[in-house]
Amino acid sequence: MSKSNPTRAEMLREKRERRPRKTRSGSKTRSEKKSSGGYPPILVRGGTAAAVSHSHNKERKGRRRFDIALNSQGAEMRLPSIPSIGVGWRLFSALLIATLGFMIYFLWSSPFFNVETIDVSGLVRLSDDEINLVADVVGKSIIFVDPVNVEQKLRAAYPELENISVETEVPNKVLVNLVERQTVLAWEQDGQTYWIDEYGMAYLPHGDNNPGITVQGNDLLAPAAEENGLLAEGEVEDKKIPVELVNAILTLSQKIPEGSPITYDSQHGIGWFDPRGWQVYFGSGGEDMEVKWKVYWKTFKRLKKAGILPALISVEHVHAPYYRLER
Repeated sequence: MSKSNPTRAEMLREKRERRPRKTRSGSKTRSEKKSSGGYPPILVRGGTAAAVSHSHNKERKGRRRFDIALNSQGAEMRLPSIPSIGVGWRLFSALLIATLGFMIYFLWSSPFFNVETIDVSGLVRLSDDEINLVADVVGKSIIFVDPVNVEQKLRAAYPELENISVETEVPNKVLVNLVERQTVLAWEQDGQTYWIDEYGMAYLPHGDNNPGITVQGNDLLAPAAEENGLLAEGEVEDKKIPVELVNAILTLSQKIPEGSPITYDSQHGIGWFDPRGWQVYFGSGGEDMEVKWKVYWKTFKRLKKAGILPALISVEHVHAPYYRLER
């Protein structure tokens, strides 16, 4: 056969040799694309697309392996691996809540935290039993004792307390510090006696320390706000008289004979009944009581000199005193 006419086998072999050969890098790229799972590229704002490679090998929890050396040289025994346990925030929160709940239950149920008595300081006329009765905290857990509530109950029950301080101390102490008002006079009205302090606050008597000054009054301590419905339900109005009136009574008590009762009239103010037979009124103001007393004394001397026996002498208005022969 002539070489100028190649056979069919030679032609196929020559055609195969002319084809471009596939490189290993190309096959590797296709293999990587196939193994990547066909995830689409992720577009980045303001930039070009970027492909993110994902690994199918999920992270597994680490296990602890323990190897124990045996007596024989080079011999070891492998124990079964133990998975490591990680404490998450949910488990930690659950343990924290359970611990707090147990502590609250322990404080509530344990008798170690129950109040046995109240330590009271500053008492003069009141007694410890009276404070304990109103506070009502003995036998209760310390966590349920509200100092503000105890203070409000004591203030409502005993207006004669000028200052109240309540504190609690773990495990079972309640400390009450009190300051009682200083009584300066007694006020009798409608068959009831009240004690009055220097600021005009009225309260029921406690103890035997009676003040030396007694006033027989009317209409002044009536709870007007309560009668007119101005107080909320459960609210208590403090009964008091004006401070100016208290000062006037204290000044007058130094002028009249000791033990003489002082009177108060809603129309004429404070006064007293002179044992020689007449009633005297000085009004309700105390800032000029000294001047009023001098005017009264001059009026009395003038009437005595004239042989007039009055039934009433009034110096309510210091510049216009007057007297009456009949009341």
